[in-house]
Amino acid sequence: MIVVMGTFRVAPEHIEALLPLARKVAEATRAEAGCIQYGYAQDIDDPALFHVAERWTDRAALMAHAKSAHMAEWVAARAALGFHDRMIRLYETDEGEAI
Repeated sequence: MIVVMGTFRVAPEHIEALLPLARKVAEATRAEAGCIQYGYAQDIDDPALFHVAERWTDRAALMAHAKSAHMAEWVAARAALGFHDRMIRLYETDEGEAI
């Protein structure tokens, strides 16, 4: 299993515009083959900070996700909203293994 964890920031004045775009890409991604979990969470202490949590069956599923049309749309849309300080980490684990 592949686990992806990370954070990103968005310009505070664009948070409300980002939320429906994030919901749209999350919904489309959750329907992809190989997606176990995909979500964003807004930080309760810093509303401009978002946390990323993903689980995938394997690298092939994650790579297909990266090439999807909805991801291309998300990347283009977020750039216009002051998206910055992206930090993403990828971990490989056995499905039953705690990380």
